[in-house]
Amino acid sequence: MKKCLMLLTLLALAAPVAAQHVEIAGRAGVGLFRFGGQNATSNSFVLYQDLGASSEGYVNNPYGSRVGTGLALGGRVQRVGSHNGLLAFDLGYELLRSRNNINQLFYSPSQFSSFIGVYSADGSAALQSKNLTAFLGLGRRLKASLVEVDILAGPELAYIYELRDKGSGTYNGGQPWAINSLRSYESRLDLRLRADITVWYHQLGANASYSHGLLNYQSGLKGTNSEVYARILRLGLAYRLK
Repeated sequence: MKKCLMLLTLLALAAPVAAQHVEIAGRAGVGLFRFGGQNATSNSFVLYQDLGASSEGYVNNPYGSRVGTGLALGGRVQRVGSHNGLLAFDLGYELLRSRNNINQLFYSPSQFSSFIGVYSADGSAALQSKNLTAFLGLGRRLKASLVEVDILAGPELAYIYELRDKGSGTYNGGQPWAINSLRSYESRLDLRLRADITVWYHQLGANASYSHGLLNYQSGLKGTNSEVYARILRLGLAYRLK
C-alpha cells in the first residue's frame, strides 16, 4: 500500500513536468515597413550631383510614411508550459524598405560648381534597412479542435547594420536620375514593442507580428524636435519541429 501511495505521489509530481516541452520553429515572409511620427513624409526631394563618369545623391527626408515591402526571416525556440503558457525567444533577419514619392530634384553638375538647378521630378525612393532582431515573448496557447493559436507579446531589440537610400525616376523633361547611397545614423539599436500571433495546423503555421519602434531616427538633429519611428508588420508562414 505504501509503495502504491509513493508511486501515485511521484506520478503526480512528474505530471506537470511531462506536460512541459520545448518547440523549435522557423518562419519566412514579407515585412511591410513605414515610418511614423510627425516628420515621416510621403513626398520628398533629391539632392543630386553629376560626377562625370558617375553620379550620386540622397533623399532630403528619407523617412517615408508610405509602406514598402521587404523580407523577414527568423527562428524561434519556445517553451510550452503545463497550462499552455508560452515563453519564446526569436532571432530574426530583416531587409525592409519604407517608401516616399519624389517630386523635386536639386541638381549640381559637379562638386566644384556653385550652380544648383531646381527641377520638377518624378519617381520614388526607398530607405532600405537591414536589421538583426531578438524578440523575447510571453503569452499563451489557445487550442481548438483543429488548430492551436499562439499569442505572444514582449520587447524586441533590433540591430541596424545598414541604412541605404535607393531610388530612381526622371527630371527636367525626361532625364533619368538614380541613387544608391549609404546613410549615416545616430544609433544602431532600436528598442521595439512587439505583438505576435501564430495559428498552427499540425506543424505548419501562419504568422503575423507587429513591431512598434521606440527609437527616434532623427534624434541626432540639433535645434529641432523631429521625430520618426519604425513601424513594421510581418506576414508569413512558419514550420515547427515536434
